Amino acid sequence: MKGTDYAYAVARIRANESKLLSSAMLDEVVAAASYDKAVDVLRARDWVRTDDTDVSALIAAQSEALWVLMRESVTDKNALAVLTALNDFYNVKAALKSMLTGVNPKPYYVQPTLLDLDALTDAVSRHAFDKLEEPLATAAKQAYEAATRTESGQSADVIIDAATLRCLSKQARETDCELLGDILRFVCDSTNLKVALRCARTGKDLSFVESAVGPCHNIDRQSLCHAAVQGEAQLLQLLATGNYRAGAEALRQSTTAFEKWCDDSVIELCKGAKYEFFGFAPIAAYYFAKTTEIKTVRIVLSAKLAGVPNDIIRERVRDLYV
Repeated sequence: MKGTDYAYAVARIRANESKLLSSAMLDEVVAAASYDKAVDVLRARDWVRTDDTDVSALIAAQSEALWVLMRESVTDKNALAVLTALNDFYNVKAALKSMLTGVNPKPYYVQPTLLDLDALTDAVSRHAFDKLEEPLATAAKQAYEAATRTESGQSADVIIDAATLRCLSKQARETDCELLGDILRFVCDSTNLKVALRCARTGKDLSFVESAVGPCHNIDRQSLCHAAVQGEAQLLQLLATGNYRAGAEALRQSTTAFEKWCDDSVIELCKGAKYEFFGFAPIAAYYFAKTTEIKTVRIVLSAKLAGVPNDIIRERVRDLYV
């Protein structure tokens, strides 16, 4: 699609940007004396529009509203598919693992997704993987075969996760939206860093690491795999000398700090789209901005319920778009 084809969608997005929470608004939520008071603050900002104050219900309502907006604003299904790729693959993994363990997958499915989740459940339960679209079909089939052959759910996870990264990398190459390409490349790299770290900490051999690490963009894949085999210290040393030295510093602190760095980095990429008026960039930026906002509210409210001190909560709060 041409940039001007998104003019209506961008206009709707701009109108909704004014409703995003600011850092100051979010700090009011953090500073609230209790969970119920925090929900009241969100209700005053029109973020909560229901009497149901359960965290899951509040988050689900916001996620659904975001996806309704995206579906109504963007008619290009291929563009939407790029935004849901992570969730689509995750849902395939949830369906497969639930089938293997004999549990209902519905509580484990995530939104938004372009998949018909009932059809997904049926296809996977009947091993009819060809009913899925590619590349999901091949990933599901290979993961199922590996899981039944090795009797290990980990092998299925590795196959689907690697397929996810290959898909994101392909989308990054093919998209006409520079911002979306940058975000997808960063997601691939940051995910690979987490995979490499897990491999380093669990002593995986080179063969396993190479099967688990997906395509890399701003870091050399071979160097990353070999560093992971040599251990966590060697891996962090490699990262400290490259494009992701800030990520290495976050990893040294904790996995939680690294996850925050990943989310903050995506928002930083998105901020340039505030000054674009055509094309898909403002739409993608809003989508990731709202997704980060929803995730951050979930973190804050969950921490409030758990009685986490406010200063600790503030350490976990993500940077916001506005």
